[in-house]
Order: sequence, then structure tokens, then C-alpha cells
Amino acid sequence: MAHESSFTLDDSGHVSSWRDPTGRYPALSADPVGQPAGRLLSDLLDHLAAEVDAPAPAALLLTVGRDGTETVVDIRGTARSLRAAHVEAAFEYSAFEQSTAGLEVYDTELRVLRSNSAALAMRGRPAGDVLQHRVADLGSRLPLAAVLGQVLDGSEPAVQDKVDGHDGHDHPRVFAVTAFPLQDEQQTIGVGAVIHDVTEQDRDRTAAHLLAQAHAEIGTTLDAMRTAQELAGVATREFADAVSVDLIDAVLQGAEAPAPPVGTDVPVRRAAFEAPGELQPVYAVGEMSYFVSPTPYTQVMADLTPRLLDPHTSPSDWLMHDAARAGALRDAGIHSMIVLPLSSRGRLLGLASFYRGPRHPIPFDTLDVGLAEQVSAKACMHIENARCYTREHTTAVALQRSLLPRTFPELSGVTTAHFYTPGSRQTVWFDVIALSGARVGVAIGQVPQQGVDASVTMGRFRTALDTLAGLDLPPHELLAHLDDATGNILPAGARPQPGVLPATADSPRCLYAVYDPVTGELAVASAGWPAPLVTSADGDVTTMDVPVGPPLGQGASYDVSRRTLAPESMLTLYSQSLLEPSARAEERMAQLRQAAHHAAHDPRATCDSIVHSLLGQHPGDGAAVLAVLTHRLPADSVATWTGSREPAAVAESREKAGHQLEDWGLEAHAFTTEMIVSELVTNVIRHASGNPTVRLIRDRSLTIEVSDEAATSPHLRHARAQDENGRGLLIIAALARRWGTRYTPNGKIIWVEEALDEDDT
Repeated sequence: MAHESSFTLDDSGHVSSWRDPTGRYPALSADPVGQPAGRLLSDLLDHLAAEVDAPAPAALLLTVGRDGTETVVDIRGTARSLRAAHVEAAFEYSAFEQSTAGLEVYDTELRVLRSNSAALAMRGRPAGDVLQHRVADLGSRLPLAAVLGQVLDGSEPAVQDKVDGHDGHDHPRVFAVTAFPLQDEQQTIGVGAVIHDVTEQDRDRTAAHLLAQAHAEIGTTLDAMRTAQELAGVATREFADAVSVDLIDAVLQGAEAPAPPVGTDVPVRRAAFEAPGELQPVYAVGEMSYFVSPTPYTQVMADLTPRLLDPHTSPSDWLMHDAARAGALRDAGIHSMIVLPLSSRGRLLGLASFYRGPRHPIPFDTLDVGLAEQVSAKACMHIENARCYTREHTTAVALQRSLLPRTFPELSGVTTAHFYTPGSRQTVWFDVIALSGARVGVAIGQVPQQGVDASVTMGRFRTALDTLAGLDLPPHELLAHLDDATGNILPAGARPQPGVLPATADSPRCLYAVYDPVTGELAVASAGWPAPLVTSADGDVTTMDVPVGPPLGQGASYDVSRRTLAPESMLTLYSQSLLEPSARAEERMAQLRQAAHHAAHDPRATCDSIVHSLLGQHPGDGAAVLAVLTHRLPADSVATWTGSREPAAVAESREKAGHQLEDWGLEAHAFTTEMIVSELVTNVIRHASGNPTVRLIRDRSLTIEVSDEAATSPHLRHARAQDENGRGLLIIAALARRWGTRYTPNGKIIWVEEALDEDDT
């Protein structure tokens, strides 16, 4: 331990002065001044032995030096024995000289007073070229002047910092330095420093941090362009001054990546460019980028081997071949670059180029190439996933569009228009269906998920609904039957378990409406779908009061809402995604109603107005809008009468039908129509209850309807040769384009359609 006591000797060896500022030795036998040095040392040893109760003679650790004409002896410390003193002295020497850390001692002028072998190796100089020289004059291999100067300023008791140096081959090195003041009586008399070469640890720590950032931030979406931009953003923080990513254009479209060698004739698109410094891109993000051959870029495309080079001194002198890039790199002071292939399964997805300039003065080396490969491998995996997703999504969208109606039937009762955009999590579908009696069925729905399987499921739902609509079921009954069929329509893994309700967010949904242009009645039922908007001819927009039932597949029943629409009313059906996000549902509903108000008389304008107002950015779940402008059939296009149950009613109905066809100018259809009316009225009188009611509708076809109050339905029979009856419906089926049965709350309607020529309509 340091006692800070000292004495001086004159030329005769006597004590000329004594200092004991700590009062460590108060009980010396006499005043030391004037005594021989040996007497003082003996008294000090006696005092020390008594103090520590040493079994053997204690030892003093002294430092002896000359100060002018005087000999100065400092008491540096004590030891319990002479052997212990030898050990402590050996430890001090060995610890300093054999330490793997660099150790140096400096005076207040920052001259090196002592430097161990580790520090000399870091400096690359022998002791004679280091000792007694100022630190600032020893070169840049170990630049400590700034750190040591902070200690002399006295602002910190010790300073810990990292300094950038280099080795004898100009390879960068990083040193961790701990510098501390050396004091005597609270006065700084020098500086000590402990120096560690932490180049590898620092590099490993930086690499681990970069890889952690890459793992956390690269590949957040199934978008190849976004993934490329994430790669560039991560790499330009601590690794590179600038990064550019160029992807094969076909890969961005979902096509298979080409196998090497890939020539310059393969289109490449700039996917990302990040440069916090002065480097300006030759090609903007999104533009086609071109590589001139031969350059490192084209070489990497040919053999999928990374290139590390200095663009100013490359032996291939490639700058001659790509003047545009060469100029940009030269102007930005780029001194080092890595060109990497982005590949998957041996096929080229694109190129990633890393550049270093003024912001990173240390050039890339082979270890940096390996690190860049690890970071880029993360991007490659997600770019390949994005490519596969794009390919599947493109296929799924094409399949969806092929399964949706390309054109709607031309109907007198409605004029329609639609808008559709595929989604990322839902598959939306819609349809307009011609029904009997000039009525129109309108459907819109969605199935969960997106992709080829979801597209197939959507097609199955649409087919099932079209089939059920052909049975002339009212909307609520149709949805009930569709609900029953959902378990068989959905893929096996998505089918609801018996007694277990599926998650509503992942359940198929549907709305079905039937419009009658003769009466203007609209009947609507909903399975988890938002109620439609109704816009009157003068622009008033209301939401139809429709009881929204649960999604399909839950074994539920559904209610129907009926409303008589004024002529030329607009019916707007829309997907729930138009109202997302849910936090803005009220605001977006107001926008939707306003858009419907602005285009009250034109279905196409209604769709355009909604798209312009709400779809500046497409909703993630896709969107669909179906606008239906409703019309009424002219009153003179419908004729209705009710006959009696007397046999004479058959002839009367036949005669009235003939007169009505004559009024319409359809005399050519009189024979067929009269036969059909005769047969249907006869069936009512013979096999049903209630009086027969006949209705003729002249539209794009001629419809004959005969209603009664019975719930039984006739069926087609093939009578034998000897049978006297049973051929009526068989004859009707042969004469008509189509026929069927439609049930009403009071009974049923048998309807028959005859085709009309264009001149007849």
C-alpha cells in the first residue's frame, strides 16, 4: 500500500529531510534528520514489525532516485516479509510486462514513460522509438492523444472510450482504452492507460446487431419491393453508405426466376435504393435498370458468385464500361463495394449492391462479404415467398374473374353496373339472375381466405345460389338452403363441426334480393351482409331495414324484409370492406351515402363515385359494389284476370288470352298460348283449390302465369299410349322455353315462358 512518506540523503548518507504527511510513523525513536540512513531504515522496520506483529522481519518497498544533488527515497509500500516483498516486486514487473492488455504510463506532457510489450506490438514500434516520445508524435496506428487529454482536463476520474486505428497492413483495428490519472498528494502527475484490441469483439457485436435487425425488420410483408427496401434500410444504418437492390422483372410478376447464366437481355427493375450520404441513384425505384457488360454486376448474374472490389482500382478496369454508374460512385467518394446475387434454389432473383464511402471509411473485406450474404439470405427467402404468393394470387384472381359473371343478362326490370377488386383475406362474388315473371335476383357474398382454393369455393357458392334461385325460392328460404349446403361447399378443413359455431370472422356471408318489376316489390334477406342502400329518383339515400342474420354455416334461419320501391330507384349493394377500418365506419358510411346521392340515376356513375370517394387505397379485404337501377314494366305489358271454377272458365281464359295477344301484335303465338292457358286453367279446376288467376307478361319473353290456392305442385308425367290424360305438362314443356312452379303465401303459381322474336319485343 502507498504511504506517501519519503526522506532525502546528503552526500554523507545522512537524512537531510523527512516527510510523513499521513502520520504513518509517529513513534520513531528520535528525529530522523541528521541520522544515518541505515539507522532510519532500522527504526522504520522495527516500527513496521511491531505494527503488523510479523513473525519474521517486515520489509519496506522503496523507490530511490536523484533530484538535483539530493538522493530522494520514497516509501512505496510495505510487505510482511522480505520474501513477500520479492513476490510483490515480481508481480508488479510480470503484470506489467506479460499482460496481454497494452499498459502505458505517461507524464503530464503525454510523453510515454513506460510501455509494455503488448502496447509496443499495437504500436508496431520498438521501445526506443516509443519511450520519451509524445503520444501525438507516434502516428495513427494507436491514436490515444484525445482520450489521454480528457484525463488531464480533470473532468472525469477515468475515461473509457474506443479509438479506431490500424495495423501494419493498414487493416482497421478498434481499441478499447481505459485512461486514469496518476496522482501525488491530490495532484495529477501523470496518466496511465489500459488498452485492449477489441476489433474482433466489436465486429462480432456489430454483426450480431445487424443480423438481429435483419431478422426483425426484413420480410414483414409478402411484397418483394417492400422486402428489398427493408434490406436496403437495415444495411445502410451501420454497414454501408448506400445499398441498391435490383430484381428480375419477371420475378416481381410471380414468374419462375431464371437459371444462370443470366444475360443483360433479361429485364431488371430497380426495387430499392437507400443512401443517407451523397450517392445519387442512376435509376429510380420502380424503373427498369440496365447493366453494361462486362462489369461485376453482369459477372455476378452469370455465375452467382459475390464480388468484393474497389471500383477505382479494380484490375478489370470495369469503370470504362459503365460510365453512368462510374460517375455517380466517383462523385460520392465510394471506395469499396460488394455485389451479391439474390438467389433461391440456384436461380437468380436479382442483385444487391453495397457501397462504402465517406460515412464508412473502413473498406469492406471478405468477412463483410459473408455478413452481407447472411443479411441478404433473409431477404432472398422472403422475396421468393413473395414471388410464390404473387404467382398464386395472380392465378387466384384470374380464376376468380373467370368464375364471376363477365356480363349480366339484359333485363327490362333493372340496369346494372359493378366494381370489383380482389382482396388479400377475402374473396368477394356477386351475380344478377333472371327469374320467372320478369323478376330479377341480385346476390353478393364473400368466402374467407384468398387463393385458388378460395376461388374454387367462391365458384361453388355462386353455382349453388344460382341453382337455388332457379327454384324460385324467396330470399330467406334460399339462404336457409344455402346455409344447409355450406358444410359441403367449404373445403374439408374449413367445414364447421356439428354443434360448434364457426368463427364469424372466417365464415362465408351472403345477401340475396328479388325485385319484381311488375309490382315494384323488393324482398331482401341477409346472412351477415350489410343492408343495401336505396336511392330514390330525387336523390334521397336510405338504408333498407333488413334483419341481418348470422353468417352461413351455423344452421340458422333468416328473415326477409319487403319494400315497394318507387320507379327508377337505385339499389346499392357493397362489401363490408368499404367501411373498414372499423374505427372509421361511421365516417366511411357517410361518404358512401354521399357518393350514392351524387349519382342517383346512373349505375355506372354510382360505382365510379363510390370508387373515387372510398377507394383511394384499396381495402385489404377486396371490395365489390353492385349498383342496380330498378324499372317498372309498363302497365299495358301486363294483363291479369281471375276465372271461375266452372268448366266454361277454360274457354273464357283461352279467349281472353287470344284477344290480349292480338292487342300486343303477337297473333303468331296465339295457338301456343291458348293451349298453355287452357291446360293450366284445367289443371287448377281439376286438381287444385281456389279460382284460377291468369297473368300474361310481355317482356323480352312472353310469360303465362296461372295461380291457385293449393300448395301441391304438378309434376311432369310420361303417359302411356292407352292413357286418356296426363299429357298436359308434357305438351307445355315441349311448347315452352322453360316452365316452373313458384310458391306464394296463399298458394302457388305455375309459370311458362315462350320465346319472342326481336320484332315481337
